[in-house]
Amino acid sequence: MIQCNCKNKISKGSDYMTQTDYTKLILNIEDKNIFFYENFLEIQKINGITTKIFHGYLTYIPTHCPKCGSINNGYDDIIKWNFKRNCKIKINKVCNFNAILLLDKQRFLCKHCNKTFIASSNIVDFHKQISNNTRTSVILDLMTKDSEKNIAKRNNISTNSVNRILDDISKDKYVKNNGKLPTSFGIDEFSATKDTISKMAFIIVNQDTHNIFDINNSRLSNDIYNYFSRYQRFERNKVKFITMDLYKPYYSLMHKLFPKAILIPDRFHIILQIRNALDKTRINLCKKTNPNYNKLKKYWKLILKNEDDLDKSKKKYSRNFNKEMSQYDIVQYLINTDETLKYTYNLYQGIIKSITKRDKNKFLNIIHNVDNKKLNKYSKKAIKTFLNFENYIINSFDYELSNGIVEGTNNLIKQVKHNACGYRKFTHLKARIMLIKGIYNPLNA
Repeated sequence: MIQCNCKNKISKGSDYMTQTDYTKLILNIEDKNIFFYENFLEIQKINGITTKIFHGYLTYIPTHCPKCGSINNGYDDIIKWNFKRNCKIKINKVCNFNAILLLDKQRFLCKHCNKTFIASSNIVDFHKQISNNTRTSVILDLMTKDSEKNIAKRNNISTNSVNRILDDISKDKYVKNNGKLPTSFGIDEFSATKDTISKMAFIIVNQDTHNIFDINNSRLSNDIYNYFSRYQRFERNKVKFITMDLYKPYYSLMHKLFPKAILIPDRFHIILQIRNALDKTRINLCKKTNPNYNKLKKYWKLILKNEDDLDKSKKKYSRNFNKEMSQYDIVQYLINTDETLKYTYNLYQGIIKSITKRDKNKFLNIIHNVDNKKLNKYSKKAIKTFLNFENYIINSFDYELSNGIVEGTNNLIKQVKHNACGYRKFTHLKARIMLIKGIYNPLNA
């Protein structure tokens, strides 16, 4: 045990500050009723971790009795009645050392009701051991993507304590939309928690602010309909654009809820349909009996790459070909090994170029003039999807909006879940996302 002895009073010019004043400045304690003993600092190892323990006491003259409400006018009303010793309060780290405040709290006896009560302080809530400053520090850490385990370790508290703080936050009504909808928003779903209704949550992202508007705990059509039905019809009629992926139930539902909105499929998901068809065609050829098995397996990224981005001039030695070849030469060799692969590849490249250049007529010409004899089941499925969503896909050529902001938000949610190794409660996950995105700040509430 190491003890630190300080003088009772330290001079600074004409002002005098006691050791209590200096200690409270260091510990960020503003309560004027807390004082520190002469030998106030003790350093111990608790569970193998060096910890600084500060010894202090809390005392004051109460104005009234909290039990019966009697006014304290003097010795005949309320008297001091010893101390409640060693009240353990976990405070913020000091110079990266864990810190604990052992506070002796004054007890009082009311002569009117003959009951005792203990002095209270604003540094910690009643019946709690974690200081309000530590709680604030935990909330600030919850606004980052760090795991609750790391947050608990950083603030010298248990993981359960962090979880309880998050639970308190999740009970607040932190989404306040005031009955108004954004004029342009994107929708999508993501894998949430086991206690969600459909195990998939429904996310709405404001396209104007690029931030989350709200998250619903179900993506089922009835639940989404009930969610949006809470808003007035005239408010729903103000919505101009809605972006989404190629999930058919959403389109009929959005038409019903937002009759005046223009529905825009995400361009990335349009390309993804034919991209997956091309990749599955390649995988179907990856059989060990195929002499080009190793080549098809190794150079799959080049096959899926935009043809314009392939290097034609720079050649590198390839062990699979036993000679120097450019990226363009490799792809041309591979697609010419199979007619279906070549046709699907050209189809894929044509759709990429039409979407990149916003050439609506070229895209329509491609999907309406395919040779069905040269298509496999994967490509047929992709073309059928394009024909079913043709009227909506045209909107993606006419407007610049996409679902990229929603996909980026979903990626952030995946990172949060990965860092936490998953969440059990949807309310906790939603609260954490809202904190990280800055939509809700309990410190300003």
